Amino acid sequence: MMRSAGLFLAALALAGAAGAQAPAYSPPRLADGRPDLQGDWSNKWLTPLETSALGPQLSVPPERAAVLVGLIRATAKRLGEIALDPEAGDPDAHSLAIVRGEHRTRLIVQPADGRLPFTSEAAKAVAARQVLFAGQVRGLATDGPESRLTWERCLAGMGQAPLMLSWAINMVRRVVQTPDALVIWSEAGGETRIIRIGGEPAAPVMRSFLGDSIGRWEGDTLVVETTGFRPDDGFRLAVVGRPIMVGPDSRVIERFSRVADTELLYQFTVEDPGIYAAPWLAEYSMIRTSDPMYEFACHEGNYGLPNILTAASASRVAQPPPP
Repeated sequence: MMRSAGLFLAALALAGAAGAQAPAYSPPRLADGRPDLQGDWSNKWLTPLETSALGPQLSVPPERAAVLVGLIRATAKRLGEIALDPEAGDPDAHSLAIVRGEHRTRLIVQPADGRLPFTSEAAKAVAARQVLFAGQVRGLATDGPESRLTWERCLAGMGQAPLMLSWAINMVRRVVQTPDALVIWSEAGGETRIIRIGGEPAAPVMRSFLGDSIGRWEGDTLVVETTGFRPDDGFRLAVVGRPIMVGPDSRVIERFSRVADTELLYQFTVEDPGIYAAPWLAEYSMIRTSDPMYEFACHEGNYGLPNILTAASASRVAQPPPP
């Protein structure tokens, strides 16, 4: 009887241990007690921003993820051959975005359908902007240099809020942290974004291509609110699918959290009633990397802009007038 009771109690103890949650991750900390977010972080994946042909589910099992990766890479290779660009057909990424162990088919978490909740008017503007962008990719111009994309001439690159301009390439970002600021240097574009910890928003006349970012700590999560976007730079390219749009009245709330020694969770919410019918939330993880960062020498658009405009002007002159 005593032996049976002992075995029963041992079984209960084992069951309790199995059902207990794993201890919460405790990030390394700096001298001021805040989590250490510093280091070089990379994010490269084959996951689109919105729900796509990959399916409506947010996450898939690893074996299904491997099948989807094969399909995506095969499609990219075909498109690269059509475009006669060897780099276009060979993306660096070999996996879907992985967030806390889940293989994600999209970055948008809310709304539940995984789609950008554009208002009807904004959706029309986005469609028109995509047509314009397609023409710009082919070297066409519209009325003047103001119509060209800002990142084409390195006026703005891949360091803007939200940090979304990344897909299928090895995007490395270096994070440096002090009690008063967090600095993010993005390899692609070479932009250095300085996030002030605390303080008041800058005056409207101080608008920059990076916006005005102010951070605050909520427990172990750094929350960053960015406003002050320029009216002439609202286009945030998502290489697959529709772009993200921001405007002078937009507000972007980003959250940076260490969830593992090698994983930095990045979440962002975009709010703007003039563009979106409701706020929306997306997330992905940056993975610690030892890959070196290289200079991003971006001047081709600067040198090429006069030729682009000249060619576009000559093309318009050469076209016969409408009947």
